[in-house]
Amino acid sequence: MRLAETLHFGRAAQLEHIAQSAFSGHVARLERELGVQLFDRSPHRVALTPVGAAFVERAQQILAQLADAAAEALTYSPTHHQVLRIGMFAEAAGELTPMILSVYRELRPDVRLEITELTMVDQLEELVSDEVDLTIMRAPFEDDRIRLRPIFSEPRVAALPRSHPLADTASISVDDLLDEPFATAATGAPAGWASYWTCDDRRGEQSRVATRVRSVGEFLMAISCLGAVDTFPQTAARLFHHSGVAYVPLPDAAPSTVATAARLSDRRAHVHAFAVAVERAVEGHLAGVPGAVRAQAA
Repeated sequence: MRLAETLHFGRAAQLEHIAQSAFSGHVARLERELGVQLFDRSPHRVALTPVGAAFVERAQQILAQLADAAAEALTYSPTHHQVLRIGMFAEAAGELTPMILSVYRELRPDVRLEITELTMVDQLEELVSDEVDLTIMRAPFEDDRIRLRPIFSEPRVAALPRSHPLADTASISVDDLLDEPFATAATGAPAGWASYWTCDDRRGEQSRVATRVRSVGEFLMAISCLGAVDTFPQTAARLFHHSGVAYVPLPDAAPSTVATAARLSDRRAHVHAFAVAVERAVEGHLAGVPGAVRAQAA
């Protein structure tokens, strides 16, 4: 299953924490036992064969049914306490985050919450690999394995070195940033993520890259120490202060949307209850997030 997700022996072996040679041997042994070839291999690419694609699809269905059966069986145990593992990137949903968790705990007092801090390069991988049950993260991203539920949208700001000529400006345009060197997301970030924050749609090509980073902390250091620029959601500008970074309103930038994401295959009730908690928190507390407006489902 892991090789079908990554189509890369080295990456799949790394995620399974075994040597690539041992991983390759397991795949080859499975193909011999089945009597079919599941993967086409060449020096430059790995691809599922038609029979391999059918095998993986059926295996995923069986595993999902097994997970459902196990979850249902556990609900009959009076001593069982379910756990909801929530992954959060950076500021998550800002000031709304504790409201969401508080509402969820009222809805499901039987569920224990566990929170994991994510980086921009593992936020999607942690979800699809079942390390967390759902995440609160920033769009845009697309993946046919997950269900995305927008929470709210808000303006973006430019994050500039404090010494930048525009650092004390009341507001600037995206066009003012297009020739600047950006701190960009490192490899592993969701597809389309880096180009959104660096305004590639306005530029029509990739930005100049000052450095590649994995976390908000690294972004702030790159901006304050390396002369890079970036765009941030307005919430992040409120919550992440740095003496070497100035935040300047960017009124013509496309707004930023924060959302929850969960695996499409996960139909457990205590996971779906999180969407109810989010909706109630938005209804009652969204006014506490300056500049935020209710986001529309895609």
